[in-house]
Amino acid sequence: MITILILSSASDCKRDDGNQINYETGEFPEETVNLTEINSIYDDYNVALPQIAGDLPLTFSSNRNSQGSDFNIVSAYIYFVFSQVDAEFLVQGSMLEESFYQILEEKVNTERDELGPYRYFNGSNGLEYFFWSEEDATGKLDIKYLNYSPANPSTSLLNSIPAGVSALNSSSSDGYICFDKDLTMAYFINDGSGNFDIVQAGIDDEVAFDSWLEGDPVTINRTDSINSEYNDKCPFIRDNIMLFTSDRPGGLGGYDLYYSVYRNGKWSSPNNMGPAINTEHNEYRPVIGSSPGYSNKFIIFSSDRPEGLGGYDLYFRGIDLNKLTE
Repeated sequence: MITILILSSASDCKRDDGNQINYETGEFPEETVNLTEINSIYDDYNVALPQIAGDLPLTFSSNRNSQGSDFNIVSAYIYFVFSQVDAEFLVQGSMLEESFYQILEEKVNTERDELGPYRYFNGSNGLEYFFWSEEDATGKLDIKYLNYSPANPSTSLLNSIPAGVSALNSSSSDGYICFDKDLTMAYFINDGSGNFDIVQAGIDDEVAFDSWLEGDPVTINRTDSINSEYNDKCPFIRDNIMLFTSDRPGGLGGYDLYYSVYRNGKWSSPNNMGPAINTEHNEYRPVIGSSPGYSNKFIIFSSDRPEGLGGYDLYFRGIDLNKLTE
């Protein structure tokens, strides 16, 4: 179980030691922190967060189990401590060995690469979905999924069988799926043009979601205003903001993180997230999360910047989404 601590005040807004309460809510600092407790000397990236508030377990891709070879899904958790007196903040984590995540890893992981995990709670049927991209024998990626009941996750997951998303998978590589907040559109990546593009497909709400996922191939379109002639990958949507990674020219170097805002029925031209996040090295797979009691959001992404533990590491920092939509 994840513990999120905000050092709380007494009714007179003072702590017992006499220190004045200066912060009514927590705030994630806009400083980049290496999640050292869960990173390894190998590659750790492609993190996924649950949508259901309360817990902060992470699932991500790592090649630690193979000592630098194949990527598998592994699990960890993070927790926060924030002082309402002086705003001192601490984020820490540990690898996770709960039964649900052990079952999940056993069902998902193979001798091939598992990349791009993503979790989505479907309010219409009460099920949570776990998606990932699995490499086949030829190196092509396909999107796969499992579902389970959040009310009884371990037992329901035992009866869930991994299935391919035939509606979206093609003869090219397809992966890194995500959905808009209303579950009307699926976004993912496809390399049919030679480079990776972010593409989209409308979801048919007249059929059950699982039936749509495993149904006949649907119409796929490149997402307007997002793509370049280079590699545009790893979309993640929170409300009306899409984050993604791209190696297009004009960045700080390698892959950079970009964002786009959905306004008036279309995505805006992408904006580089700037040197506070990007470096001359590679930044990859951003996700946005939140936690009760905190006034802003946080972002977790991966980077191979040299101050890490080795390969790609997971990094954490606070983010004000309002600044992105101004």
